[in-house]
Amino acid sequence: MQNLRDKLLKAGLVSQAQVEKAEKTKDQKRPPQQQRPQPAPRVLTEEERQRQEAFAAHEAEKAAERQKELDKVAEARKQSERAHGLRKLIEAHAIVEPIGENVFHYQKRSGKIGRVLVSADLQQKLENGEAAIVEDPGRPDPALLPAHAAEKAHAIDPRAVFFWSKKDPAKPAE
Repeated sequence: MQNLRDKLLKAGLVSQAQVEKAEKTKDQKRPPQQQRPQPAPRVLTEEERQRQEAFAAHEAEKAAERQKELDKVAEARKQSERAHGLRKLIEAHAIVEPIGENVFHYQKRSGKIGRVLVSADLQQKLENGEAAIVEDPGRPDPALLPAHAAEKAHAIDPRAVFFWSKKDPAKPAE
Protein backbone atom coordinates (compact mmCIF):
# COMPACT_ATOMS: atom_id res chain seq x y z
CA MET A 1 0.00 0.00 0.00
CA GLN A 2 1.28 3.44 -0.92
CA ASN A 3 1.50 6.36 1.45
CA LEU A 4 -0.38 9.63 0.91
CA ARG A 5 2.60 11.43 -0.59
CA ASP A 6 2.99 8.80 -3.31
CA LYS A 7 -0.73 8.86 -4.06
CA LEU A 8 -0.76 12.66 -4.39
CA LEU A 9 2.30 12.52 -6.66
CA LYS A 10 0.72 9.84 -8.83
CA ALA A 11 -2.54 11.78 -9.11
CA GLY A 12 -0.58 14.84 -10.23
CA LEU A 13 -1.80 17.04 -7.41
CA VAL A 14 1.78 17.74 -6.26
CA SER A 15 5.09 17.84 -8.09
CA GLN A 16 8.30 16.07 -7.21
CA ALA A 17 9.87 19.40 -6.22
CA GLN A 18 7.05 20.12 -3.77
CA VAL A 19 7.50 16.68 -2.18
CA GLU A 20 11.25 17.27 -1.69
CA LYS A 21 10.65 20.76 -0.31
CA ALA A 22 8.04 19.42 2.17
CA GLU A 23 10.48 16.79 3.40
CA LYS A 24 13.22 19.37 3.98
CA THR A 25 10.93 21.68 5.93
CA LYS A 26 9.57 18.76 7.89
CA ASP A 27 13.08 17.83 9.05
CA GLN A 28 13.85 21.45 9.91
CA LYS A 29 10.67 21.91 11.96
CA ARG A 30 11.48 18.99 14.22
CA PRO A 31 13.77 20.03 17.00
CA PRO A 32 16.38 17.47 17.99
CA GLN A 33 15.35 15.22 20.82
CA GLN A 34 16.36 16.85 24.03
CA GLN A 35 16.43 15.21 27.37
CA ARG A 36 14.30 16.91 29.89
CA PRO A 37 16.18 17.94 32.97
CA GLN A 38 15.48 15.69 35.94
CA PRO A 39 13.61 17.50 38.66
CA ALA A 40 15.56 17.95 41.84
CA PRO A 41 14.53 15.56 44.63
CA ARG A 42 11.84 17.05 46.74
CA VAL A 43 12.69 17.87 50.31
CA LEU A 44 10.18 16.27 52.63
CA THR A 45 8.57 18.26 55.35
CA GLU A 46 8.61 16.94 58.89
CA GLU A 47 4.94 15.98 58.64
CA GLU A 48 5.44 14.05 55.39
CA ARG A 49 8.48 12.24 56.82
CA GLN A 50 6.50 11.25 59.94
CA ARG A 51 3.64 10.05 57.77
CA GLN A 52 6.01 7.88 55.71
CA GLU A 53 7.59 6.43 58.84
CA ALA A 54 4.17 5.65 60.31
CA PHE A 55 3.13 3.97 57.06
CA ALA A 56 6.32 1.89 56.99
CA ALA A 57 5.79 0.85 60.63
CA HIS A 58 2.18 -0.11 59.90
CA GLU A 59 3.23 -2.18 56.87
CA ALA A 60 5.90 -3.96 58.93
CA GLU A 61 3.32 -4.75 61.61
CA LYS A 62 0.92 -6.17 59.02
CA ALA A 63 3.72 -8.28 57.54
CA ALA A 64 4.55 -9.66 60.99
CA GLU A 65 0.88 -10.57 61.57
CA ARG A 66 0.73 -12.34 58.20
CA GLN A 67 3.89 -14.27 59.08
CA LYS A 68 2.39 -15.31 62.44
CA GLU A 69 -0.71 -16.61 60.66
CA LEU A 70 1.43 -18.55 58.19
CA ASP A 71 3.43 -20.03 61.08
CA LYS A 72 0.21 -21.10 62.81
CA VAL A 73 -1.03 -22.78 59.65
CA ALA A 74 2.32 -24.56 59.18
CA GLU A 75 2.32 -25.75 62.81
CA ALA A 76 -1.26 -27.00 62.50
CA ARG A 77 -0.28 -28.90 59.35
CA LYS A 78 2.70 -30.48 61.14
CA GLN A 79 0.52 -31.43 64.12
CA SER A 80 -2.02 -33.01 61.77
CA GLU A 81 0.71 -35.00 60.03
CA ARG A 82 2.07 -36.20 63.39
CA ALA A 83 -1.42 -37.23 64.52
CA HIS A 84 -2.00 -39.07 61.26
CA GLY A 85 1.35 -40.88 61.59
CA LEU A 86 0.59 -41.88 65.19
CA ARG A 87 -2.89 -43.05 64.22
CA LYS A 88 -1.50 -45.31 61.47
CA LEU A 89 1.17 -46.67 63.83
CA ILE A 90 -1.40 -47.42 66.54
CA GLU A 91 -3.74 -49.12 64.10
CA ALA A 92 -0.90 -51.37 62.94
CA HIS A 93 0.76 -52.21 66.28
CA ALA A 94 -1.69 -51.66 69.14
CA ILE A 95 -1.78 -54.31 71.85
CA VAL A 96 -5.40 -55.37 72.07
CA GLU A 97 -6.21 -57.18 75.29
CA PRO A 98 -9.38 -57.40 77.31
CA ILE A 99 -9.64 -55.07 80.26
CA GLY A 100 -7.50 -56.39 83.10
CA GLU A 101 -7.82 -56.26 86.84
CA ASN A 102 -4.68 -54.22 87.61
CA VAL A 103 -4.75 -50.41 87.55
CA PHE A 104 -1.71 -48.81 85.92
CA HIS A 105 -1.23 -45.07 86.41
CA TYR A 106 0.58 -42.71 84.04
CA GLN A 107 0.93 -38.96 83.50
CA LYS A 108 -1.00 -37.40 80.62
CA ARG A 109 0.22 -34.57 78.40
CA SER A 110 -1.82 -32.12 80.46
CA GLY A 111 -0.05 -33.22 83.64
CA LYS A 112 -3.05 -35.05 85.03
CA ILE A 113 -2.78 -38.63 86.18
CA GLY A 114 -4.46 -41.15 83.94
CA ARG A 115 -5.12 -44.79 84.58
CA VAL A 116 -5.63 -47.86 82.49
CA LEU A 117 -6.75 -51.33 83.50
CA VAL A 118 -4.27 -53.98 82.34
CA SER A 119 -3.57 -57.65 82.92
CA ALA A 120 -0.71 -58.74 85.18
CA ASP A 121 1.33 -59.83 82.14
CA LEU A 122 0.89 -56.47 80.40
CA GLN A 123 1.69 -54.62 83.63
CA GLN A 124 4.96 -56.57 83.81
CA LYS A 125 5.73 -55.63 80.16
CA LEU A 126 5.06 -51.96 80.90
CA GLU A 127 7.36 -52.03 83.93
CA ASN A 128 10.13 -53.79 81.97
CA GLY A 129 9.94 -51.38 79.02
CA GLU A 130 8.59 -54.02 76.62
CA ALA A 131 5.39 -51.98 76.14
CA ALA A 132 4.41 -48.32 76.34
CA ILE A 133 1.34 -46.14 76.84
CA VAL A 134 0.92 -43.76 73.90
CA GLU A 135 -1.61 -41.01 73.15
CA ASP A 136 -4.18 -42.13 70.60
CA PRO A 137 -5.05 -38.99 68.57
CA GLY A 138 -8.77 -38.36 68.39
CA ARG A 139 -9.64 -40.81 71.14
CA PRO A 140 -9.89 -40.22 74.87
CA ASP A 141 -8.14 -43.43 75.90
CA PRO A 142 -4.47 -44.08 75.23
CA ALA A 143 -3.13 -47.01 73.23
CA LEU A 144 -0.73 -49.68 74.39
CA LEU A 145 2.15 -50.37 72.01
CA PRO A 146 5.05 -52.82 72.01
CA ALA A 147 8.55 -51.34 72.49
CA HIS A 148 9.52 -51.31 68.79
CA ALA A 149 6.35 -49.36 67.92
CA ALA A 150 6.87 -47.06 70.91
CA GLU A 151 10.29 -46.21 69.48
CA LYS A 152 8.62 -45.12 66.22
CA ALA A 153 5.93 -43.19 68.11
CA HIS A 154 8.63 -41.40 70.09
CA ALA A 155 10.34 -40.44 66.81
CA ILE A 156 7.07 -39.00 65.45
CA ASP A 157 6.08 -37.06 68.58
CA PRO A 158 8.01 -37.52 71.85
CA ARG A 159 5.22 -35.89 73.89
CA ALA A 160 2.72 -38.51 72.68
CA VAL A 161 4.47 -41.27 74.67
CA PHE A 162 2.89 -41.05 78.12
CA PHE A 163 4.72 -43.92 79.77
CA TRP A 164 7.62 -46.03 78.59
CA SER A 165 10.18 -47.54 80.91
CA LYS A 166 12.78 -47.55 78.14
CA LYS A 167 15.95 -49.44 78.93
CA ASP A 168 19.19 -47.71 77.95
CA PRO A 169 21.25 -50.26 75.97
CA ALA A 170 24.51 -48.62 77.07
CA LYS A 171 23.84 -49.37 80.76
CA PRO A 172 24.04 -52.95 82.00
CA ALA A 173 21.02 -54.28 83.88
CA GLU A 174 21.44 -54.38 87.65
